Amino acid sequence: MQGVSSEAMKLLLTCRYSMVLACLSVGAARAQSPQLEINTADTQLSTNIRAHLRLPPISCTSDEPQLARALQSRIANLDNTVQRASQALGYYAAQTQLSLSKTSECWLLSVSVDAGEPVVIKALTLSIAVDAELFADTLNSLSISEGAQLNHEDYEAAKAELAARAFDLGFLDARYTLARLSIDKTQREASVELALDPGLRHRFGKINFNTGGALSDDFVKRFVTFSEGDFYSPQTLLDLRGALNDSQYFSDISIAPRITAREGSHVPIDIAMTSRPRRVYEYGAGITTDTGPRISGYYEDRYRNPSGHRLNASTSLSPIQRSLDADYLIPLENPTMENLRVSAGWIEENTDTFDSRSYRTSIAYTFVNRSNWRQSYFTNYRHDEFEVNGIRETSDLLIPGLSITKTQSDSALVPNNGWQLFAQVRGASTALFASETFLQLNLNGKWITPLGRGRFISRFELGTTFADSIAELPVSIQYFTGGDQSIRGYDYKSIGARDFGGLISGGKSLAVASLEVDFAITGKWRLAAFTDIGDAFDDLNRLNFNQSAGIGIRWISPIGPIRVDLARPINGGESVRLHLSMGPDL
Repeated sequence: MQGVSSEAMKLLLTCRYSMVLACLSVGAARAQSPQLEINTADTQLSTNIRAHLRLPPISCTSDEPQLARALQSRIANLDNTVQRASQALGYYAAQTQLSLSKTSECWLLSVSVDAGEPVVIKALTLSIAVDAELFADTLNSLSISEGAQLNHEDYEAAKAELAARAFDLGFLDARYTLARLSIDKTQREASVELALDPGLRHRFGKINFNTGGALSDDFVKRFVTFSEGDFYSPQTLLDLRGALNDSQYFSDISIAPRITAREGSHVPIDIAMTSRPRRVYEYGAGITTDTGPRISGYYEDRYRNPSGHRLNASTSLSPIQRSLDADYLIPLENPTMENLRVSAGWIEENTDTFDSRSYRTSIAYTFVNRSNWRQSYFTNYRHDEFEVNGIRETSDLLIPGLSITKTQSDSALVPNNGWQLFAQVRGASTALFASETFLQLNLNGKWITPLGRGRFISRFELGTTFADSIAELPVSIQYFTGGDQSIRGYDYKSIGARDFGGLISGGKSLAVASLEVDFAITGKWRLAAFTDIGDAFDDLNRLNFNQSAGIGIRWISPIGPIRVDLARPINGGESVRLHLSMGPDL
């Protein structure tokens, strides 16, 4: 600032200060905005008026006389908008008062509406020209009914529902021969007349396949649940597309009904897809506090032959658990609903409670039953070598069994609504190639439901074994609990029945439950609080529930939530434990 006098300096600073104040004033003026106030006894009407009404472009600097003139020039348009919003909900005698008033920041448009008595549907006439019985459920559930308040949106929705039902049934040329809404404003009554002519009901025509060559046409046709000549249904085509995609055999799936090329009532269907890469190789590394750091590998041959037979193998290696598994899957008549699986595997575990090595082979027939539950009949043969509390045992068991499971959710990875249930019965007998006799029942479940801004998550595990001596059964059949997926705050499978010396051994029965609440905090992050409780025990007289509580954080990754939990036993002297886990909630 060399060469500037003190007076000039003061003037410069004063100007700069004035410019800052001017900028702040401009910012404050920009922050000001007009307000809208709606007064009416009907909340839905208030919402509808607010959705339709647009505030006029009047400056916030206008004085009262200017506001009065501005309102006078626009009152007709504003009143028309309010009337249209009112009539849409059946209020045809609404009285409106509008006023503009100056506020400390800008101005306020006040809309007061005396809605009056609404128009009521006095008569409702619905007719379907042909096959009316097919529309019975839709007619009984329409959004309009006699005696109800007229709502124009509901009237249009009813028309759309009937038209959509006709299309779903294969009536591709359905049209309304009459769609009339008559309103008597004086009597506040309305009559609705809808007459639908469905026209000709169409059927599936010739089904053309382009499978890409890797899988046979005969195999792909087994995914198709309809035949040429069946009634046309868009939902059936959507279901087929979903089944083909879920099969993991195909990509770039195209299902095209050639409606414009139909032959009479028959619609040709073109089905084209390309095969996914035949072989998949995957490897990875991860960590959980149950088994520690882990490396894993996976191999899949998606189609060993044109009939879709599938082979996969996986291996996992960690300080606590090592495993190797192989499966051979044979799709049956309906590949999405039925298969035969032959498998073999080896697993070795070394925990603070036990050491175990198991070899198994199995065969399972799995299908989806009429209630949409996945049901499986299986037979396993397994050889086990295990040591608990310094006592070594071996066993050879042929174990037949039955399991049934079902999962429903609104999201595959992080559902807000969903549940899962799994039940199993299995057993072995010395009369049937087994070294021991036992019968075991298991029931597991999980339920997720919205709770305010978050979710409520509950789960349970129940099981019991009927056997002369649980100690002579493999540890994979004995019950242990504790760890990331059961009772947090405790080490992996560290909870079990105690023998007379106080040492932990496997229990005959299991009871575990968990309650958890989580909610989103920002982006893909969620906070959680939980409590777990349970025990593995020999009889009810020696049941000793172990309970823990904790907090956690979740990050929603592409493979599901990655969970970091801190939990501490409530009824024990153990310190806080860290738990890491990952995967879908259901």
